[in-house]
Amino acid sequence: MSNKNKAVSVAALRRHAPEELITFRVSVLSQLLARVVESSVSQELGLSSRQWRLLVILNRLGPSTSGQVAAATHLDHSQVSRASYELTEKGLIAMATDSGDRRRQLLSATEAGIALLRQGIVGSMARQDRLRSTLSDADYEAFGRVLAVLSDEAHAMLEEGRKPK
Repeated sequence: MSNKNKAVSVAALRRHAPEELITFRVSVLSQLLARVVESSVSQELGLSSRQWRLLVILNRLGPSTSGQVAAATHLDHSQVSRASYELTEKGLIAMATDSGDRRRQLLSATEAGIALLRQGIVGSMARQDRLRSTLSDADYEAFGRVLAVLSDEAHAMLEEGRKPK
């Protein structure tokens, strides 16, 4: 359903409260938490949050292509590519040609990368524990369900937007 030719009155526009919108509230929370992670991993590890996310996911996946890492991290390919080269320069990941397809590069965490992960995961778990402690068990379970429902609906909305009209 297109909203292209619909409009609201000036009075309705003035009553509009974006801070009550789910998209607004989730976006604000996402930005706040991203700044918390960025500050922490930057100060403690000398990494950007994007580099940290890539390193954590790469460790979990094992040797992987940038496409696999992009899907798992929910970063776009250019962000994965940039972070991969930065982490390679720092000696935290290695790039090797995929023997099955010589056009693809396989990324893997190095020993130095694993050592940094072992150090950094302490801060990650502390952030998780602090945030988790603010919610009861029931609230945490409800939060997980709400995130899943909203994520599913957002994916459905994206798919609808991709369909030819």
